[in-house]
Amino acid sequence: DDANLSMVYWGKAIKYANHIINCTWSSVIDQTPYFMLYGHKPDISHLQTFGSYAMVNIPKPQRGQKGGCIAKRLRFMGIDTTSKCSRFVDSSHKVVISRSAVFEEDADWSRIHSNDTGVYFSKDPAADVTQPGDQDSQVNVP
Repeated sequence: DDANLSMVYWGKAIKYANHIINCTWSSVIDQTPYFMLYGHKPDISHLQTFGSYAMVNIPKPQRGQKGGCIAKRLRFMGIDTTSKCSRFVDSSHKVVISRSAVFEEDADWSRIHSNDTGVYFSKDPAADVTQPGDQDSQVNVP
């Protein structure tokens, strides 16, 4: 309910919650269920907030004309079970599977700046606004 998602996605939310529970320490077995099953600690670096927004990369063949958007703002729907990808959904309820995404909750907003040519990320988080020639990477954001 906190993610303001339709009831259609509750099954996916429960499946993702179960994945998180299996990666969480249990005092009953004195370890994680994941460790009991696979024999090694789980990698939790991929865990994100269910329903959060992310800028998902659009592959070059699907971008269309030159100068078009290179990313779309989609909602996170969990982990894909057949690959090392995340599952996302767009506003038309189409599922998109991608490994390349920047989650809004993880973004270091102090490094993001914009000018008349687009949005760019500064090299130094402590830096004020840098000039376009000093930018690390530049993206066109929809």
